[in-house]
Amino acid sequence: MKSGRYLKVAFALFVGVLWIGLPSFVLCGEKVSGKIIQMSDKDRETLAVLGDGVVGKALPALPLASVKDLMPLMTTEWVYRITAGGNRGDLQTDSIGKSKNASAEKSWRRMVGKKYIEYFRVKEGGKLLEISEADLTEDVITHYNPPILLMYDGLRPGETIKQEIKITVYDLDDPTDAKYRGKLAVTHSYVGAYEVSVPAGRYETVLLKSTFVGKVGPASVNDFGYVFFSKGHGVVASVERMHVGAFLFYNKTTKTPKVLLRKKP
Repeated sequence: MKSGRYLKVAFALFVGVLWIGLPSFVLCGEKVSGKIIQMSDKDRETLAVLGDGVVGKALPALPLASVKDLMPLMTTEWVYRITAGGNRGDLQTDSIGKSKNASAEKSWRRMVGKKYIEYFRVKEGGKLLEISEADLTEDVITHYNPPILLMYDGLRPGETIKQEIKITVYDLDDPTDAKYRGKLAVTHSYVGAYEVSVPAGRYETVLLKSTFVGKVGPASVNDFGYVFFSKGHGVVASVERMHVGAFLFYNKTTKTPKVLLRKKP
């Protein structure tokens, strides 16, 4: 009996010493305390268009653990205020809802204002893929091959996803009619974690930066975007990249920075 009790005590002491000896728990190669990455001066200067005091201090950044919570895949709406450009002060409503196709359980669409629809699919491992985007003004749809990988569970602070994407632009009323083709070099980088203050409140966020370089039809593309995601809230502030139609049809280069005003339940 005593020997059994001694074994239990010894095991408990061993576990305790092992726990104390570990400086911190490690998740996906990163400490739970997180990695604080100060934002570069260039990035802060670019994000100044969001307004004074919007982008705050750097926070401990962890590997992404639940992409579906950062981009909440639920039927809801977000109302934003545009902070710069010709539409400064205007409101923009974005929404997410299920796709109406046969794979609707895993397919979603995001309506950006009244002009664009982005189509997404979630794969194993939390991989969030953008399949295509529709320009409702020009009645065209752009397909990405392979789909653009925006982020995935386990993406580490400072890590970058690099892809070569083939682009095909079709008429919405005739998906067999390819109007333009092209290629883009696409990157998505997990910059770090930051405190963000917008009219809807103060949030702990992760910042993803994207770049798009290449050519589609007659249009040269050299673009970038920044998106602040907050767990359970989605996009709370952004200087989002331009859509392909903006380069093909509008010759538009002006960004539309926006901050969250309110989220509709």
